[in-house]
Amino acid sequence: MLSTSNYTIENFNIYELKQTSSTNDALKEFPNLSPYTLITALTQTKGRGRRGRTWQSPKGNLYFSYSFIIPIKDLNKLVFIISLSLAQTVKNISPSSQSIKIKWPNDVLLNNKKISGILLENLKEDLWIIGIGVNIVSSPKLTEVLYEATSLQEEGIILDRIKFLHYYLKNFNKNYEIYTKEGFSKIKEQWLEFAHNYHQPINIKTEKELKIGIFSAIDDNGYLILKTNDKEEKIIAGDLFI
Repeated sequence: MLSTSNYTIENFNIYELKQTSSTNDALKEFPNLSPYTLITALTQTKGRGRRGRTWQSPKGNLYFSYSFIIPIKDLNKLVFIISLSLAQTVKNISPSSQSIKIKWPNDVLLNNKKISGILLENLKEDLWIIGIGVNIVSSPKLTEVLYEATSLQEEGIILDRIKFLHYYLKNFNKNYEIYTKEGFSKIKEQWLEFAHNYHQPINIKTEKELKIGIFSAIDDNGYLILKTNDKEEKIIAGDLFI
């Protein structure tokens, strides 16, 4: 493993690899891992997404993982900080884009197509690994998925992967500082500005059943509030689609 960082962005020590199985796995193998250590790779041979899904990793896209300390009680809120930071980054680099959305709880969509993914894994106690993939120049052709994938380049946005990383880390630091000083309410308010299908009819596929209703709100834990007839139901986890 590398003994010194290649460079620093914000307060993150960045280690650049040509290839790795996955940046999450590479970070797990880092000796004496401390917070704000970040590994990025040009390609991954065994990139992973949520629920054991494969994350295809061609050259030119952005793959990175970083270590971060946060109590497990705040972990769900961290997911919203991350997805908000990603959406804001796309907005930063393409201010005229009107179709940047976050599909609850963390998928960033551009023109109704997915451009990023997040995978959080616990290392020990309150030390977590945050893994992120962003389609910069190309996207996989997926089957049997709720939303197609796209890339920034395919949507007419040209940007180097490391420049995107720089924007993202700046937004992440800003949003986490807001969270620590002002609580989740400000994050929630900004997140809802990007929320996909907010106040609209949605379907939610949970582990047990399909639920249909209106996306009414998210609560202070980030759970989705689904309005059905005259009642509201709290959804802790599930896949959202129209």
